Amino acid sequence: MGGVCTIFEPTLKVRISNRYARVLRRTPLAFCSESLDLSNLAVQDVHTQSKDAPKHAHSPAEGTISKDTVTETDKNVRQEHGDRKPVASLQFSESRHQITGSKDTSHASLSVSSGLNQVDGLWYEKAQPGDKNNLLNLARSKKLREQQGKVLLEGPLLICDALDAGVLPQTVFFSSVEKLQELPLNKLTQASLIKVKLEDSRISNLESPIDIIAVFRRPEVSRMHFPEEKRGKALPLTLICDNVRDPGNLGVVLRCAAAAGCHSVLLTKGCVDIWEAKVLRAALGAHFRIPIISSLTWVDIHSHLPATTTVHVADNCRGPIKKPQLLPRNPRKIHNEDEDFNEDEYEEDICRQAGLVLETQPYHINWTGSHTAIVIGGETHGLSQEAMQLAEKTGGRKLVIPMVHGVDSLNSAMAASVLLFEGRRRLILNASE
Repeated sequence: MGGVCTIFEPTLKVRISNRYARVLRRTPLAFCSESLDLSNLAVQDVHTQSKDAPKHAHSPAEGTISKDTVTETDKNVRQEHGDRKPVASLQFSESRHQITGSKDTSHASLSVSSGLNQVDGLWYEKAQPGDKNNLLNLARSKKLREQQGKVLLEGPLLICDALDAGVLPQTVFFSSVEKLQELPLNKLTQASLIKVKLEDSRISNLESPIDIIAVFRRPEVSRMHFPEEKRGKALPLTLICDNVRDPGNLGVVLRCAAAAGCHSVLLTKGCVDIWEAKVLRAALGAHFRIPIISSLTWVDIHSHLPATTTVHVADNCRGPIKKPQLLPRNPRKIHNEDEDFNEDEYEEDICRQAGLVLETQPYHINWTGSHTAIVIGGETHGLSQEAMQLAEKTGGRKLVIPMVHGVDSLNSAMAASVLLFEGRRRLILNASE
């Protein structure tokens, strides 16, 4: 059979990623019969066929193009376009939006002409100018991330922790194929993979350059799984964060809770957003190693605790207990300027006025039970009245960390680490007896 070259319309080519498809104007696809067996060539619709594209006859049995149709079409195409070199045969999978080229050596890959490349069976694409701008806007705008319900995770370790917890990314931006291969690629089949230069310092606040960033939909703890082989057996110990508003402190607190083997972490509505970038960096993957439930009222918190739970409060802050109707804006105004003001005594006075009486004990005396919860207050606002009421209701105590006189109180993260690991030590010791 003589050499016949045919150009199939449409003049649109699909730019496909593993998640979505975008249609761009491209040159026509060309096929050459000198290197193709026309009796076995099948053409599938890629959903981008132009309305004006010529329709070719197909055999009902084989779905192949007849030789007469190819010859007739070729005459018309030669007059308009001239001869073209062979490019490829194209198949499109609707279920995963993937392009796959024929395994035949005569069918060249589409990656050269379409901007697509393949790594270990996954297709990725080079970033368009708008892709990097969108990433920059998402990284720099907390409001935009909240509106879209998106979370950005930086670095392969944090991304792998999310994947292990069953959280799947929507888009992965990477600087090199080697960095992409550090992730479990079998968990990225539904994600868009985009190769982009990430050296721009505006994308991340970290000093070291970031080579890979993944965009996730904000995870729901009810849909995440925390395998025991990775996190270990959880202890009957729950951490409650009460108005912890510093992102760095909260991130370290979450990290300590995960390291101590806590059952879960509960956060009141006054706490900082757990998916804020600074919290994620400081927590180092704790979000995906332990259940963390945020934005809870105190009624919700009580319902998340086992019935036998004893709630203790940490005496880590010098600030007064919040009681708006009892506290003046500046508590020092109730004292003479010449008198020494003792905030600890003032806190005890407020507790008595509110009818809250909690026994105080050093943290190193055993305070664990069948299930124990510890409340850590924020440094600015301290413990809330609701926290004190819950501790009193469950028979809890105020745990004091003795310090040298004249040294300021510990911050939330330091106090949490001391108490949580003392609780872990006690619980393990009790279990072994």
